[in-house]
Amino acid sequence: MSHPADPSIDQEFLLSEQKKYFTFMNLAFLMTALTGIELVIIFLPFPGSVLIFGSLVFLSLIKFVGVIFWFMHLIYDGKLLTVIFLFGMALAAGTSAALLLIFSEDRIDKSLPFYEDGKIAHEEGASGH
Repeated sequence: MSHPADPSIDQEFLLSEQKKYFTFMNLAFLMTALTGIELVIIFLPFPGSVLIFGSLVFLSLIKFVGVIFWFMHLIYDGKLLTVIFLFGMALAAGTSAALLLIFSEDRIDKSLPFYEDGKIAHEEGASGH
């Protein structure tokens, strides 16, 4: 006793799924192009340039947002789940920034006897050889 399938519902579903598929494919092609741009930027002859570093971070951020919102389907989830996820990301970013600040080189006590010119001094005979 099966019910006949409603062709209008099936067509709507198929059209929505086809739209999602093409969105995913277009995003994948965009990320491939952005990765190619990143590879070209890496080999530009400007070593240590702030412009290169900034552009690489910007391109990585675009790719990160694309992966998070579309490939992880966060864009289709409820607002509460998005807020919870973004809160966790902000907490992780804050923790990483705090650790980088805590362990930065200007916070190292360079007057300690084992610290010499930014390197740990290896004293003769200290290792027992």
